[in-house]
Formats: sequence, structure tokens, C-alpha cells
Amino acid sequence: MSTKAPVTLFKTLSHPKLDMQALRLIFIKAAWKAYTDIESAPISQNRFQILIGTLFDWIFLEKNGKYETVLHDVQELFRSTEAVELFLSDTFYILLNHYIKSFYGSPGGWEKISTFTTAIERFITYVTNRLDDESLLVFEDAFINILEKLRQDSETIPVLNTYYGVPIQYQAQILHTNAYSAIIRVHPFQETAAILQNGIYLLNNAHFRYDVYAAVKPIVLNGERVLELSRFDQLETALFHRQNIRVQPTKVHGITVQQLNQNFHCHLYDISIGGIAVTSKHPYPLSLTKDITLIFPSDIIGSASEIKGNLVLKSSYEGGYKYHFKIEPTLQQEGELGKYITRREQEIIKKLREEIV
Repeated sequence: MSTKAPVTLFKTLSHPKLDMQALRLIFIKAAWKAYTDIESAPISQNRFQILIGTLFDWIFLEKNGKYETVLHDVQELFRSTEAVELFLSDTFYILLNHYIKSFYGSPGGWEKISTFTTAIERFITYVTNRLDDESLLVFEDAFINILEKLRQDSETIPVLNTYYGVPIQYQAQILHTNAYSAIIRVHPFQETAAILQNGIYLLNNAHFRYDVYAAVKPIVLNGERVLELSRFDQLETALFHRQNIRVQPTKVHGITVQQLNQNFHCHLYDISIGGIAVTSKHPYPLSLTKDITLIFPSDIIGSASEIKGNLVLKSSYEGGYKYHFKIEPTLQQEGELGKYITRREQEIIKKLREEIV
């Protein structure tokens, strides 16, 4: 079992002025305070200190250890995942303050502080979101190893963003990898879309089976702006491979949904030849099993404004709801939709080009 990400990262962040035994004591004291603030019926302080001391040793000192046992023991102290997250946040906040102070009077500490903060965020995310799924640690470690092998072989990988619904897809060159991140060079369109969206998709290929999402951060390497990828997340299904381009409108469009002689008023979220999503603040009683009619404004589809379809999904969206429909346009309607989608795609690409700096 590899603990390369994120635990090994903590073990690289010591420095000559950092007293690890003092840090361990602060960690235990901070954890006890956070724990007793959250739990009304805590375990004994002695038992808690042994457990949390073991957690500290695994995170910061020991090279090996059964981390899943340690994390499950911590989880069992609390009633909910939210309580675990609060406990770790409060504990690491105090520890971070001490870590920052340890650099007083020493130059060059900011890079380690930034990395330490990132490691905390990643660790809490792993513990609270994937406590029962140790495969996540294995996946990220293995995935970065794949990227490093591709870099050594000078192979590129396909990457994707969906900017206002328009797929932006080019090949990316892998420039560097380390224990928890990778650096890539991409097409300027891709770079701009990824920065605006704070993420990018690495598409499955002969080397990895699933699409992988990564957070992005622009950095400068040898005078060139490139993208640093981190927080890799494997997608079990290829959600971002669509047969039809799906674009978002440039302005608010009202869409009327008719079902069982009732009219429901919504706003267009995005549209393709084969489907549409609309939003509303209201929980409309739409049925998945009944046919619907969607009434479009004339600037999207001309005079033939009614399209038949079916509801396929209802989801929450910004304090309201999003309704997803499969639509069945006639040939004439398909032609009008195609014109609108092409025009909107060109507008989006133009906007993306203007964003490039």
C-alpha cells in the first residue's frame, strides 16, 4: 500500500528550526481541544492522546503504517463525517499557525508553508470523503507514475474542457511530475479555458482506462506559463464524451414546458441537437413517464417553436432545480437548432480567443 499522496508530502516539510516533538505535543493538545469542543461525551484523555499521537507519527514521522486502521479509529470518535471534518480543520489550523511561526527569522519558508497548506487540504479531503476507499491513494500514486512514464517516452495526452458547453480538446505535453502533481504544456485555447474553469479533464487512452479530472494552477516554468495539475479524480463513466455539441446561451431565454395540460415556465441552461436543460426556482411536478412539449423562443428555432421530448433527470441547481430533457426535433427544427448552436459555438470560441493573454 502506497502512502505517497498526501501523507508522504508532510514528511518532506520539516526544516532545521522545526522541533518535531514540540509540534507533536501541539498537535495532540490542539486535537484534544477540538475533540472536546465537538463531542459532549468524549473518551478518556489518555486513550485519546495515544490515538492522536499515533496519527501524528503516521502523518509526520513514520515511513510505513496501516493508515486505514488509524483513520478508522479517528472516524469512530465522531457521530458524522461533518464532525470529522470540523475536528481536523480546527486541529490543523492551530498546527499551521505554529508551523508558520517556526520560519520567523528564516528566509525561504513561504514555499514550504504553501505546500503544507495544500497537504492539509488534501489530507482532510481524503479522510472525510474517501475514508473507506483506500484505493484513492493508490489511484493517484499510480496515475502520476503513468504520467511520468509518458513524459519519459515523450508521449502526449488528450485533454478536454467544455467552455460554455463547447468542447476544447487538444494534445498536452507532460513536462514534469512529482509526488502529488504534474506540469503540462497545452494549446493557448486549452490553457485559457482550463484556468477560467479551474480544472481540466485528461481523457482515457491506451494508458489509463477512465477519464481523470484535475485541478489546475497556472505557473511560470523557465519563463513560460504552463499548468500545474493536482487533486486527480477518476471518473467511472465518460461523462464528457458527447455526440452533439451542447452550448449555453448568451442571454436569458424563457422556455415553456407543457405536460398533462399544464404549463411550467423555465429558463434555458444549455442545448444540443438531442437534448436540453432548463432551470427554475420551482419544484415542478414533471413526470419521467409522460411526454412533454417544449416551447422555444423564435430566435432559437424560428416559427416551428414546439418540440416533443421526455424528462430524463431532475437535479438541484443554485437554490432551485434543473430539468434535463431528451428532445426529438423534426428535420426542419433540427436544421434551425443546428444554425443556432453553430452560431453560438462561434461566439464562444471568439470569446475564448479574446481571453487569451
